Amino acid sequence: MLPMTTHYTHRAAACMLAVALVLSISFLPRAVCDDRSSKTPLLIAHRGASGYAPEHTFASYELAIEQGADFIEQDLQLTKDGALICLHDPDLERTTNVSEIFPNRATVRDPEATGKPRRGWYTIDLTLDEIKKLDAGSWFNRANPFAAKQSYAGLRVPTLDETIKLVGDRAGLYIELKHFPFYKSLGFDVAQKLAAILNHHGFDKRPNRIFIQSFSKESLLRFRDLAPMYPRVQLLPMEDPGRAKDSATITAELATEISGYAQGAGPTKTMIKSAADVETLHGARLVIHPYTFRGSTTAVNRRPLEEKQPNGATLLQNIKDDIKRYIDFGIDGGFTDYPAIWKDVIRNPK
Repeated sequence: MLPMTTHYTHRAAACMLAVALVLSISFLPRAVCDDRSSKTPLLIAHRGASGYAPEHTFASYELAIEQGADFIEQDLQLTKDGALICLHDPDLERTTNVSEIFPNRATVRDPEATGKPRRGWYTIDLTLDEIKKLDAGSWFNRANPFAAKQSYAGLRVPTLDETIKLVGDRAGLYIELKHFPFYKSLGFDVAQKLAAILNHHGFDKRPNRIFIQSFSKESLLRFRDLAPMYPRVQLLPMEDPGRAKDSATITAELATEISGYAQGAGPTKTMIKSAADVETLHGARLVIHPYTFRGSTTAVNRRPLEEKQPNGATLLQNIKDDIKRYIDFGIDGGFTDYPAIWKDVIRNPK
């Protein structure tokens, strides 16, 4: 499913044209003008089907497609020789065997601007050829023996270009610009590189297959200038200097600000307290895609779905209940590590 349907009522078409004139863009996310109640919330596979397979690998992306994802998320990092790769962390250590293959290549950097530089094996310090030597799957088997598969061992870190070719027309791409100021300080314009790749693959002619997301307002403004046809989503809270506190609460002022340069908001789901918060964002003509629906698990701490939780329910049931709750609030989609669970909730809402 894509964020723009092929048929509109006269009312919806007129509304879309008016907004396009105001925003000077050729794309309008679905569920902005027409009746949201008739729309199925988008299933966005967070780092692929990352609850079942190693995040940001072909295995995770393929499984997400099999489980019915409308969009698959790609986090972007940059290599020493300027290639865009799909990896969540700027440091390769958590999800690869980089410390074994290149034990002497660690450096001290602060890509997330914490003020506390940390020793690590950063993507920006290794070439693409070097990164392609790394095992990006075995860590998942070690961390999650209950979900381990022999086929995950030896998986490679994919480039964005490779991912685009793999996914094809089977799902949309939900791409995150990460650590924009860090890469900018090193002389790299990641937004420009991303726009060039998307245009090369013809997405400028079909931008409704793409969402561009970021915690950085600066990066979204840059991407708007480079490629205004692609819909942009501001993740919340913002990571721009001085914005962590005021962008951590949903207000009409924040919604209006975001609507000036983006078409959607992606708040951490804990920011959405009720349907009223969703209506505040909808009131600014934004789509809402909160993150992340995965229960009590995290990327580094998975648990069997059948495991009982402190409330007496299974992890599986808690994730289902959480998804149902936010869909009832009126969200337009959401990020989940477990696409199959989201799909089951949509098929069996009661």
